[in-house]
Amino acid sequence: MHTLTRISTKIGWRMMPDRMIDQLQPKPDPHLEEVYLQRGLILIHIPKNAGTSVENALFGYRVRHRTWHEVKSECPRAWRQLPKIAILRDPVDRFLSAYDYLKSGGRNAQDRQFGSRMIGAKPVDDFLNRLWTQKAFRKTTMRFFHFRPQTDYVSDGETVMVDALVPFHKMAEGLTKLAGVPASLLSHANKTTGSRTQKSDLSQSSVDRIRHLYASDVELHADVCKTWDATSAIKPLVTQPADGADQR
Repeated sequence: MHTLTRISTKIGWRMMPDRMIDQLQPKPDPHLEEVYLQRGLILIHIPKNAGTSVENALFGYRVRHRTWHEVKSECPRAWRQLPKIAILRDPVDRFLSAYDYLKSGGRNAQDRQFGSRMIGAKPVDDFLNRLWTQKAFRKTTMRFFHFRPQTDYVSDGETVMVDALVPFHKMAEGLTKLAGVPASLLSHANKTTGSRTQKSDLSQSSVDRIRHLYASDVELHADVCKTWDATSAIKPLVTQPADGADQR
């Protein structure tokens, strides 16, 4: 990266983090709709929910982090015709995964810049305390896609806009039954490096704070888990096998 660009980026994250986050939105992808149509299925890739592994298994292609509304706008024909799925994760586990991932540098320069500027070397309780007590910091942080609520990706605020939500802990079973994805294809991609923060490492007040910040996710995740635990017959959404995915 050019020196002037590095300086500009550093200043941007310090002075205008919201604008920097806006610049990280996925660029229009002219191939995306055809990828979905060929596979016969749309995946809403929620960050830190094993989406990289799932998109590899389903498409052999990076569909990236787009909300349901962004996918609908960019791929209108696919949206009208195809079933849609997403993986939903326990909000506390997802928050800790995002925290560890970004604190350790993430996968690219943008992740490193966000982690350095917004998390730094802060222990998770200190980071949470800042989220809890500083409104502007909370608003900016929760706009960044790794910390953005899962409901933003799959709901219009009232209605879930996808056909199937699969609990993270049922991912292999769910994707096999819904989309014919062999469990062997779901290798763990995009892993967090270094030590991992466990839910048991947190105080109860910290757990409560995360659950309050992500109250809509907590409610939706509980409902989805209850549905899956009570449902014995899961109908396939597509019949095309995963090895028929477009390997671009």
